[in-house]
Amino acid sequence: MATLTRSIMIDAPVEEVFDYALDIRNLWAIPDVGLADVTLTPDGVGSQARLFTHFLGFHMSMGLEYLEVVRPEKIVAKVTSFSPDRPMWTFTFEPAGSGTKLTVLGEWHIAVPAVGKPMEDMVAGSHKDFVQTMLTNVKAGAEKAVAA
Repeated sequence: MATLTRSIMIDAPVEEVFDYALDIRNLWAIPDVGLADVTLTPDGVGSQARLFTHFLGFHMSMGLEYLEVVRPEKIVAKVTSFSPDRPMWTFTFEPAGSGTKLTVLGEWHIAVPAVGKPMEDMVAGSHKDFVQTMLTNVKAGAEKAVAA
């Protein structure tokens, strides 16, 4: 299994950041990623959407679902597709003074003999910019929402 972990400090209370991220449309609002068929549930578990993007020139369609939600501490999401790349994403929210530390952990396990491990490492590494953009966007959106 390959992992990728990144964190960001957000100048907003943990409850506000959590509520902002609970909405798939906010957490997954990333350039070059489209969302469709969004379904939001009141407690978050079962919220889902279709993600659309391109990778190495190929159009990709994936499913996204929030599997576990612990208010206001954690959101666990699973991405599914026809490819062997099916990452699990864990978002943790920790109070940090008057703000929030948001941490993202992506985990990849690609069960393909002989090439699975190198593929895991490659795919995890290719998500570094994606994760940083996600964190930066959540920070900007949550801070703007609190300031309004």
